[in-house]
Amino acid sequence: MMRPSKFQTYRAVWHIAKQSEQHPLRLMTLVGVLIALSTGLGVLLPYVLKLLIDQSQLGEFKTQTVFNISMLYLLAFAYAMGWFISQSLDQLKNMLSAFFLRNFESALVYQGIQNFFNLHYEEQKKIDAGVFNSDLWRGATAFGQLTYTILFILIPVVVQILGMVWVLAQNIGLVYALYFFIFSIVTLGLSILITFKTEDIFSEMYASRNSLNQFIIEKIQSAYDIKVNAAASYELNEFRSRIEIFKQKTGKNYKKAVLFMMYQLVFIGLFLLFFMLFSVYLFDKQQLTSGDFVLISTYIVSLTLPLMMMSQSIIRLRGDFIATQKYYDYFQLNVDQFSHHTYSDHNVFYTFEDASLMLGQHVIEHFNFKIEQGKCYVAIGRTGIGKTSFIHYLMGLQHIRSGKLTYKNLDLSTQFSEQVFNDIAFVSQNPMVYSGTLRQNLVHNSRYTYSDDELYEWLRRFHLSTLLKDNQLDLDDDLQDLYKSFSGGEKQRISIIRALLKRPQLLIMDEPTAALDERTSLELIPILKAQVSTIFMISHASYALHFADEIIDFNEIISKHAHETQ
Repeated sequence: MMRPSKFQTYRAVWHIAKQSEQHPLRLMTLVGVLIALSTGLGVLLPYVLKLLIDQSQLGEFKTQTVFNISMLYLLAFAYAMGWFISQSLDQLKNMLSAFFLRNFESALVYQGIQNFFNLHYEEQKKIDAGVFNSDLWRGATAFGQLTYTILFILIPVVVQILGMVWVLAQNIGLVYALYFFIFSIVTLGLSILITFKTEDIFSEMYASRNSLNQFIIEKIQSAYDIKVNAAASYELNEFRSRIEIFKQKTGKNYKKAVLFMMYQLVFIGLFLLFFMLFSVYLFDKQQLTSGDFVLISTYIVSLTLPLMMMSQSIIRLRGDFIATQKYYDYFQLNVDQFSHHTYSDHNVFYTFEDASLMLGQHVIEHFNFKIEQGKCYVAIGRTGIGKTSFIHYLMGLQHIRSGKLTYKNLDLSTQFSEQVFNDIAFVSQNPMVYSGTLRQNLVHNSRYTYSDDELYEWLRRFHLSTLLKDNQLDLDDDLQDLYKSFSGGEKQRISIIRALLKRPQLLIMDEPTAALDERTSLELIPILKAQVSTIFMISHASYALHFADEIIDFNEIISKHAHETQ
């Protein structure tokens, strides 16, 4: 697939941002107006200063009329007020610019997370959390900076140059103004050219930082294993090696960035030197008044700062384009294509008809199976044989290769329907407790509301009342970091309650009692059967088989298929 151009990427990310930031043009217009006013004052104030100086000299050496003294006071007042207004506009502009950048950043981070949730499961598995987090925030920030640099730094500098040229043409002469214009535009153009003609120094820097982030998050997630194996020193040595590689690569690229800046400094310095010397020459030849000399000097000095800012922004511009492209790359990955088709009620939930599917490393052909209402199914089989893969077909994470899979009377063979999630609930073998309150964890994603008494009763039935007492917790207390210390069994039971509060017609569970002792499991499974009439459960526990209306032995399925294909 051909990579989109920078303009295409920018336009695409702009449309992505607009999905959350509905009216970006309003704030952009306001910032633009403030910048236009500030730029106009930047051109006007040196001209007022010129008039002030020329008028003061006129009053001192020629006449002392009231008119000239009054004009001097007026010009002095105008200059002071202009400076005050200019500074006030700059402060207001900076504040609104911060809001502008914040809004874009927030919108793009939100859309990036939304896109991640919409990605196909196989795509999500390939993404490293640390790299994704870095790319997400860097890209969101870069797009705002990119927009701000182009609209509110580059364009105002050009407008400021044009305004100065017009004032110089009116007061000094067209030829001088044209020289000023040519030198200014050439300096600006060379800054842009140097930046975009030099080699890319940002991709390597981003890749180095992403590698560190990936390592850090991986090791934090593996802290338990590192602790019990006394591997901290080993991991720190590994990390130190990566830090040294990071320092070498970024150091080399920082030097290149400084070199680019020095090139631009040379051009800006030459621009400053030439026009200052040229202005001194004209003043010496009495072709310029004192006010003219101050006007030109002020314009030249006042241009050096925005030109320097612009040079730095242009150097970052290339990195911003790269970061924006990396952000947009995630939107090019495969997303889930859910249908919104509805279905009628039926006494059979799932039906596999002559289906071909992958179970673990095995391709199963001509597979036929039904999950009927009112039954408890227990799936057994050795580790890695494909039991969890089978659940992925039920949950829409994978699609069968051929044949037919239906939910009630709805065909799911090629496209899953979001409506199915209204009927089913899932409990993973890796139970999750999220940040937030305990209430939010219990009613998470449920369409129903529950009173405090009902939630306390659920906690009591699942032997979690002591969790609140021991930690002095209420339903609406923020768990903060406390949830990270919950035991596996506590997390498991919270996950099961969460699934039951969705009031599903079908409950699908992957090793739901793995973190529970046998006694607790024997108490809880009857509660599950009483709440949900249809259950599909993967379990290695032999006692779970006593609750099964039907047992699915995946060892037998694989062996039978292997025998048939021989």
